[in-house]
Order: sequence, then structure tokens, then C-alpha cells
Amino acid sequence: MDQPRRQFLAETEDLIDQIFVELDDLRENKNDAEQQGRLVDSIFRRLHRIKGSAATFGLEGLGEVAHEFESLLSAVRSGSVVAGENVLDTCESATGALSESLNLAASGIVDPSRRALFERIHALVPMPSKNVAPAASVDVIRQQLPAPIWQSLTDDEKQRTARSAGRGLKLCIVDTSFDIASFDEHFNSLKERLSRHGEVIASSPAADTDHPDKINFRILFAGNSDVDSLPAELADFPGVSLIPIEVGTTFASQAEHPEQIAKVPTELTFPASSNFIRTDLEDLDRLISSTHELFRTTAHALDLAVSTTGSQAKVELTRLSNEIRRSFLGVEDELIGLRMISLGPVLQRAARAGRAAARQSEKEVDFKVVGTNLRLDKLLCDAIADPLVHLVRNAVDHGIEDTAGRAAAGKLQRGHVLIEAVMDGSQTRVRVRDDGSGVDTVRVSEAAKKMGILEPDRPIDMDLSLRLIFRPGFSTVAQASAISGRGVGLDVVETAVEQVGGEVRVSSEPGSGTIFEIRLPVTFGLVRSAVVLAGEYRYCIDADQVLSTFKADDKILSNTGVDTPDSTAGPLQLIRLSEMMGQAALDGVPQAPIEVIICKPPEERGDKGLSFASDRAMKKLFNGRKRLGIVVDELIGTEEVLIRNLGHHAGRWYGIAGATELHDGTVALVLDLPRLLSQTDFETDGG
Repeated sequence: MDQPRRQFLAETEDLIDQIFVELDDLRENKNDAEQQGRLVDSIFRRLHRIKGSAATFGLEGLGEVAHEFESLLSAVRSGSVVAGENVLDTCESATGALSESLNLAASGIVDPSRRALFERIHALVPMPSKNVAPAASVDVIRQQLPAPIWQSLTDDEKQRTARSAGRGLKLCIVDTSFDIASFDEHFNSLKERLSRHGEVIASSPAADTDHPDKINFRILFAGNSDVDSLPAELADFPGVSLIPIEVGTTFASQAEHPEQIAKVPTELTFPASSNFIRTDLEDLDRLISSTHELFRTTAHALDLAVSTTGSQAKVELTRLSNEIRRSFLGVEDELIGLRMISLGPVLQRAARAGRAAARQSEKEVDFKVVGTNLRLDKLLCDAIADPLVHLVRNAVDHGIEDTAGRAAAGKLQRGHVLIEAVMDGSQTRVRVRDDGSGVDTVRVSEAAKKMGILEPDRPIDMDLSLRLIFRPGFSTVAQASAISGRGVGLDVVETAVEQVGGEVRVSSEPGSGTIFEIRLPVTFGLVRSAVVLAGEYRYCIDADQVLSTFKADDKILSNTGVDTPDSTAGPLQLIRLSEMMGQAALDGVPQAPIEVIICKPPEERGDKGLSFASDRAMKKLFNGRKRLGIVVDELIGTEEVLIRNLGHHAGRWYGIAGATELHDGTVALVLDLPRLLSQTDFETDGG
């Protein structure tokens, strides 16, 4: 694929994402006519750019969807169609069709028929005869425009022209001429340039009798920028001239029939040229790695300089060394931040999929999205996008009851689905919670026995049910629907998440609902860590989880629960890190000095009695204590480390957040201590 086409696909993908975001904003601003006007205008401009670019690259399917979508928005802008739920749902469907068309174009696949979508749009948009502009406005415009231009306008275009003038926008005629052999490319490029600063209302081609190899165009344009500044913007289009149209902005019909004029802002803002560039993640990763290597080399050189410098200069050199280290860490942190993108579009896409599933299954469901301001590594955002959609659709189809079922259960008529993202230390947690019927252990048992994966007489509890629903091909639905029931489900979700080092947890309570949680590791990150030695290996523990440390002898270590010299919090449960990591005791290796790192339990995130199995194991391990002692051979010190993800095998390294290279070149594993402790089988009833 050539570079211009790749750039077009990338830019159009961004435009479609922005349309999705603005449609979500439209839903949230139902009672703000001015804000709605701005949003509709912005979406319209983005669509116009997509349509023009699609024509340039010969993507008829994409252009056709954009054109039909434009006709619906045009009716909304004119006030003849109200942007209610049905219209917004159709707009979402049209934007989804744009996204699908773009993906198919990138793969070289022919677009499917969009007849059903277009019929929905046509049913919403009134016939031209019903779409009449205020007469006084039209009269004023007709007197000012050249007769050939006016006669070529449709009723809708006349109304848009009158409305633009009434809003104080500048009208002008853009005259240009292009070679017939290349006019299509140049003409669409000109329209795209104009659309950045306003709206191209109409265009009229005409043959040039004096120059048969050329074709002339007249474009009717409306924008809020100074007409005098447009020639400079169009300087690279030779032969373009602009004729401003002076139109009065006060129309009697607006005062007499204000309801006929859409409530729109008196001043529009138009997007400036993009300040963004695109780069490959692998190139960015190499830059991050090179910067960290330079940091380690510089730090080592500074350490040598400090150790060999006389006392007089040592203080100043130490100060400079600390400043350089902070600067390097700041640069690394900013480079890592370049990998991060907003999680909002991923969460909102899942909510849109949920609303579509609710309409399809004829269920009344409200969706709430929390955490859209969080930023996550692009690799992880891409990895969880489809699994999250599946979990939300699953919540609607399997979790939320129909109206009769909710009434019988004494619940509100409308179901609720919460899509939430939170940061928990170095982890990102994305939850989908519904207030539906919960996982039905009886149905799971019957399905498992029917599939032959559960003995007929074996009892089943909730924990076993939650494990079974992740089995490949498992489904409790007797007949497949358009939403689910084909046995391609939670196992695919789990596999996709595990490939990027994450995990999926689930908790359910019959009659109350279900929570699915995706826990994601850090891909790149700077973390202040306590570096410890256990057996032959070094490990890093997040320093924020360390409360204090003390030295211990064999007598203390022989007790299951011990009193610590630096705390009155009661007996302390001790666990050897080497045993947690599956390391055998080393013969002949001295065990002293022994250090105990006192750690705090992870923050509890249980909700209304629903808790994950691993969280229950953690609670049992701490047994009401507020501290836990991790026994290591030595606490080497603290260090800012650059965590690297272990890739698609990370999910098999349970309790390992990643790996890092220490300042002396040693490779160490970075522990996800809460996750590691949740799988601990040590005795926990002492003390």
C-alpha cells in the first residue's frame, strides 16, 4: 500500500473516532441546543472530509455511506429532524458502517450492501417538499446570488445557504478551473481544504469553450473566517478566485417564526491543521530502550566520577548527578507517555455495542461509563477493545432480564450496566458490571453435563460454574441468537487478554448481578522499587507497598506469627519469597542476614458483597491483619526501574508484572505482589 493511501486510512480512522466521541457528547447534551449545534456542525464537517477523500481514492462504498449520513445531519442542522434517540442510534449505526467500510478498504475487501441502513436514514429525513426555508431569507439570498448559481441549488441547499447567512457566516463564490485529465483529484482536494474553514454548500461544473481541455467550477461556500484571508489559504491552487457575497443578517421571518430556525451558535470554530504525527510503536520502544541505556551508562559514569573526585568538588558533582538522573527519568517518563492513548473511545465503543444489543434484544438498559479520562498503552487498548465489547453484549444478553423477568424479581424496569476503568498501582482494571440475574449454576450444570465435561452426579457451586463458563465452546444457550450462543465467547476473551499479560476475573451472585474484570499489566513504566535478593535471584517490589523492614533471626522465623520490634499492630504473618517463587533451599548458602519486608494488603474493591475468588483468597491470607511479612535474604536498596512487559507469555507468569535491567546490568523480575499472594497456599491461621 502506498504512503498517501496509508495516510488517508489513518486520518480517516481518526475522523471516525472523533465522530463517535461527538455522538456520545450529543447524547449527554440533549438540553443544550447551542452545544448540540456545534457538535452537529463538527460532525458534518468531518463527514464532508471523509466523503471528499473517499472519492479521491475511489472508495465508493465509504463515500456513499458518508453521503447518506450527511443527508441525515443536513436535516438535523436545518431543524426539520430532531436529534432524538432514534436519530442518534441511526447516526451511530452509520458511523459504525463508516468504520467497517474503512477496515474493508484497508483489507481490499468489497463493501457489503448498506441498503437497510440507507432505508433507516431515508425514513428519518423528510421529503424535500416538506423542507422549506423561511421565505424572507430565501428572497434576500436570491437577490444577491448569481442567477445560474441560485437556479442550480436544490431546496435543501437554498435553506442551508439562508441559514448560514442568518447565522452571520460569510458567503462567497469560489471560481476555479482544472485540467479535465486530473480535475477529480484537484477538485476534491480544493473542497477538502475549504471544508476545514466552513461548509461547501454546492458546486456547479461548466465547460470552458475557449479551453476545451479544461473544466470550470463554481463553488458556493460559507465560513466564519475573513474572506480576505482565504486566498492565502488557497495559494497552491492556481487560478482560484473568490467573490464575496454581501448578505444582510436580519430576516423578518426569523423574528416572526423563530421555531423554523435551528438553534445554532452565532460563531463556529473550525479545526486547525493537525499537530500530530504517527510513529510505529516498535520505533518508539527502541527509543525508550536507547534512552534508558544512555541513562544507565551516564549514571555509572557519574558514580565513578563522584567516587574518584576530591571532597571539594564532590558535593557539587553529587548535586549535578542527582539533577541529571531526575532529568533522564523525566525524559523516559514522557517517552513512555507517548505510547499512552485515552481509554475513553474504547469504553464508549463498548457502551455503543451494549445499546445496540439492548435494542436488538428489546431490553431496556441504561449504560454508565466511568474512567474515560484514564490513559492506557495503545497496545493494551487495541487488545481489550473487542473483548470488552463481547463482555458488555454478554451482560445485556445473558445478564439483564427482560421487562417481565425484572418485574418478577422486584427490580426496576430498566437494567443497569456499568463500564468502569480504574488504576490500581501499576495495574489497570476494566470492569463490566450488570444488575441482572447472575450466573445460573443450575443452567451451567445442565449445559456442562450435556457436553460431557461434568459427571452426572457431581454437585456444582458458583466457583466451579465461573470456571466452566470459560471453557472453549461452552454455552448455556440452547439456540444461537444474533448476539450470542454460538460457543465462541468467554474463552476467546480470556485468551485475548492473556496474550498481553492480563487476566480476566469474574464474580457473580444469583439475582444480584455479575462483574467481569479485566486486569492489565504495565507494558512500559517507571516504578520506584525495593530491590531484594531471594536465593540466587533478584526481584523488584513496588516501593509503595512496603511499610517498613527489619532484620530477623532463626528464632523469629520459626514462629508462624511474630511480634515485630517496630510495630504494635499485633502478630505478623511471615512468608518466604523464595518459597512463593518455587525456589528450593540452597545447600551451603548462608541464610543470614535475613530481612523481613512488611507489606500492606492491596486496596479492597469489593462491591455489595460481590468479590472475586482471588480477593477472597487474599482476605483469608491476611486473616484480618493489616500487614504481611515477606522474608528475603537481603534488601539491596531502592531504585527507579523501567518495567518491560513479558509479552504474550506474561499471563503464564502469575504474579510477575514484568522484567527490568538494574543499574548494574542484572536482570530482575518485577513482582505483582498482590496477584502473587492471592495464589499462596501457605498456612494462614497462625498469630
